[in-house]
Amino acid sequence: MGSTEIINHTTKALKVKLGNNRVYTEIATVERDAVYKVSVDSNATYHEFCMGADAAGKLIIVNSDECVDNQEITITEMDGKFNLVKVPRQIQRKVDQTRHDQSSKHTPAAPSISTATKSRKPSSSTTTSWTFWKAPQKHQTPSNLY
Repeated sequence: MGSTEIINHTTKALKVKLGNNRVYTEIATVERDAVYKVSVDSNATYHEFCMGADAAGKLIIVNSDECVDNQEITITEMDGKFNLVKVPRQIQRKVDQTRHDQSSKHTPAAPSISTATKSRKPSSSTTTSWTFWKAPQKHQTPSNLY
């Protein structure tokens, strides 16, 4: 379970409402330039956080998936319209410690995943062979197929 910071950089206080399918319950009020922490369990049922409407009447809704994926969501306002600025969560990878210790003594560090992906080129010599099953003809019997 992780927490996500909801930051209000608008000109008014925002009422945070928790709900699903457009049925909401007010859970907090986030004043101007204040921070509200939302804790979301990634295994829990999908739900939404409604932050109110901007001057044009557009609702600001952040769902639980966005909270799991982002460590910070900042709500800004420009010309009466709200905008969401999301900061993605850093992914922590688990490394096999014994493998890491052995490889760091003898060889330089392996390139990062993004570097390896960018440098990978498709091989032009790759061939694929397919074997298809031939359907028996109407006049054949199972005994003479083999």
